[in-house]
Amino acid sequence: MSNRENIKRSLMMLSVITSILIATTIPVFGYDQNNPASYTVQYIIPSDTSFSVSLCGSETQMNFNPVNGSSKSVEAVCQSKATNKPWANITNIGNTNLNFSTNLTAANPAWVTLNIGSSSSMSDQIIVTNTETSPAGWFNVGPGNSVQLYSQASFTNAPQGTVSTTIKIS
Repeated sequence: MSNRENIKRSLMMLSVITSILIATTIPVFGYDQNNPASYTVQYIIPSDTSFSVSLCGSETQMNFNPVNGSSKSVEAVCQSKATNKPWANITNIGNTNLNFSTNLTAANPAWVTLNIGSSSSMSDQIIVTNTETSPAGWFNVGPGNSVQLYSQASFTNAPQGTVSTTIKIS
């Protein structure tokens, strides 16, 4: 057999294999009343998890001014549980329900405990540590709705001076 005949035979074989593959992989498009064409419709709306935080007064940080190194239940400056004025108001400005949480970026000193709650009664108060956690009222917050952050700190033999850490709201 010559090279020319081999090439012809190979091309013929390739043509047959290609025809078979095309015939078995392309579906037949014969639709009628009993066999309608149907396709999935998807509505893909992006999720917006934006939120805003507004602090009481002109505050830019959470300050506590205890009377002494062993003061208990000290409220943050400008917050007032008595008048239902939280230290922070957190508002869902996105388009999906959100769960909020908080944590410290470093552990608190052993001589202070920081508690937060979602109401002035502090009935759902939690201890804030460097592990994310949430008061009960911070779950499933709908778009346009808000939650509050009330805080209080309790001190036990705290030394004089200023110590700070950072609170994160997620």
